[in-house]
Amino acid sequence: MTTWFWILGWFLTILTITGNGLIIFLICKRKQLRTKTNAFVASLAVADFCVGMTVVPVLFIFKETVSEAELSNKVQLYVRLFFVRASVTNLCSLVLDRFVAVVKPFKYLTFMTHGRVIQIVFLSWAFPTIFITVRASLHFAFQERHLDNIFNWLDAFNFKLVPCVMLVFCFACMLTIICRHHRKMRTLVKQIRSNATVFFRPQESAAVKIMAIVIVVFLLCSAIRFHCGLSSLSRGNIDCDILCVKILIIVLNSAVNPIAYAVYKRDIKKELKRITRMNFSE
Repeated sequence: MTTWFWILGWFLTILTITGNGLIIFLICKRKQLRTKTNAFVASLAVADFCVGMTVVPVLFIFKETVSEAELSNKVQLYVRLFFVRASVTNLCSLVLDRFVAVVKPFKYLTFMTHGRVIQIVFLSWAFPTIFITVRASLHFAFQERHLDNIFNWLDAFNFKLVPCVMLVFCFACMLTIICRHHRKMRTLVKQIRSNATVFFRPQESAAVKIMAIVIVVFLLCSAIRFHCGLSSLSRGNIDCDILCVKILIIVLNSAVNPIAYAVYKRDIKKELKRITRMNFSE
């Protein structure tokens, strides 16, 4: 691991821990922020916070003892892998919540009950827990190379390919519905006021742009990680430079999540501004 890797790695780690830690604190501290959607935001923030705590810091601790403590190195590898996969599943759960709210707004309140929210959050953590536990148990029990390759392909399918397809599909559906809604609203406003173009400003535009940016970042990160995984499978081992890029991409994705899915939410943004004003006034 080179110097540039540790500098970028620790910078992104501090950003990830600070950003997600702040989101977790706000949602837990402020009663008005304890909404259904923010439950998914908090769950995602917890997963990303753990990614920040386990990826670069644990790698830094074990960098001198990789060859001397192979078992410990593999254990920390699976722990790190679990939180990264939990971040992906929680991200999908949050997008699913927004997808239902936009596509089926009248059914959202009856479908997305408190019990349903708990079930989805539970599954977001249970699925990667079961997958990583089974994978680690079989690895330590049999130590078979072909078994590891099978789980590598299953991992790529479940936590890379499927989430990417789901995010693109959900965003495309939401964008289509919002654009259709905007066209209808503009037509209605033009019939009422002559200065409709000035009067009407779609409130969803900013949220759609931010979601588009975040999904593009996630897809790019997933594409790079997927390419690194394919390179590792084809070579039979992983190059040090590929590993460095892959780790930095993982932490970067977790650092972007709190900004994209929480800071730009109106309620959390309002609370952040209020705290900032209080600190400056003091």
